[in-house]
Amino acid sequence: MKKLFFIGLVLFLLPVCYALETVRLDVETVFTDPYPVEPGQSLTLSLQISNEGSVEIKNAKVQLDAKTPFVLLESSEKQIDLIEIGKSRIIEYKLSVDSSAVSAVYEIPVRITYGTYTLNKNIQVRVQGTPKFKLLSMDSDAIKPGDQAGFSVKIQNIGTGKARRTTATFSSTSAYIKPIFLGGNVYIGDFNAGETKEIEFNVLSSYDAEYGVYTGTVNISFEDESGNTMAEKFDVGMLISGEPKLQIVKIQIDQKTRELSVEMSNIGTAETRAINAKLTVDDKIVDTDYVTSVNIDKRTTFKFIIPSSTSGKLELSYEGPDNKEYSQTEELAWQVPFVFPTWIVVVVVLVMGYVVVKKKLWKKIF
Repeated sequence: MKKLFFIGLVLFLLPVCYALETVRLDVETVFTDPYPVEPGQSLTLSLQISNEGSVEIKNAKVQLDAKTPFVLLESSEKQIDLIEIGKSRIIEYKLSVDSSAVSAVYEIPVRITYGTYTLNKNIQVRVQGTPKFKLLSMDSDAIKPGDQAGFSVKIQNIGTGKARRTTATFSSTSAYIKPIFLGGNVYIGDFNAGETKEIEFNVLSSYDAEYGVYTGTVNISFEDESGNTMAEKFDVGMLISGEPKLQIVKIQIDQKTRELSVEMSNIGTAETRAINAKLTVDDKIVDTDYVTSVNIDKRTTFKFIIPSSTSGKLELSYEGPDNKEYSQTEELAWQVPFVFPTWIVVVVVLVMGYVVVKKKLWKKIF
């Protein structure tokens, strides 16, 4: 009777004891390095295996089933020698992400086996690209002083992630170039990875701007896919052109030097260089003069020998600051003031003296 009672007690306690000695494991992500991982990058995935059961775990196997866009850089299977009750172990995997991966949260299956026990769980890994911009080109016509003009820049997102709430702003480093109202601020919105966009700005050049390249900055401000504010900037340059033009101010004769002077002013919008002036009468060159340069709103004087004629042409050839050649012809007319010859003055004096002596006029005078 006692034996039967003992056998029954053992049979009753066996399932209870077995129930008390349970195997229960869990796995979770400790970290990914870097986080979030960028397409084309490699990463370290750190997993924590926890023993939440009532028995020690020996020689458990962990298998990571990496799928596209992930590629394992080592064996997918790892073995854990011992996990004590209530303890945990950390294992790491080396992976890479395909460069064409889109930003998303991906799940990677993990399987843990211990004897007949199996745990299947999905581990989440966040892949997020980083926007990065490149200035491909700038298209701008030469701007003349006082002109309103537009220019465009071609920008490409060469990064791995989408840029959101993208805005392009142009700012000038010179007082001679200024954006027109909202023409210096352009809202773009979403800017996908690999996408190229052309952005147009409107500017105004000052009337007193001289020929040259004037610099400015294009600022690109945006948010990445996590909402972080980022910015990039590019230096750009715009050419202010213009054309030189000479205008006659005054023509005069200098009897002392026997020179014909032609004063001219540069009324154009660019510096005049290497000015060659020819005075011609009846299509024949009488004299030439040369001036190195004349700035905007400045004057210079050409001097020639006085020809026998009272009219002629002034033929001008010169260069602009861009080495472009210009030419112009101006009609000239002048008057040579009459000057008594010296011998006539001498004759008049002698005649008057003779008359005074002959007529004895000196006695009447005195």
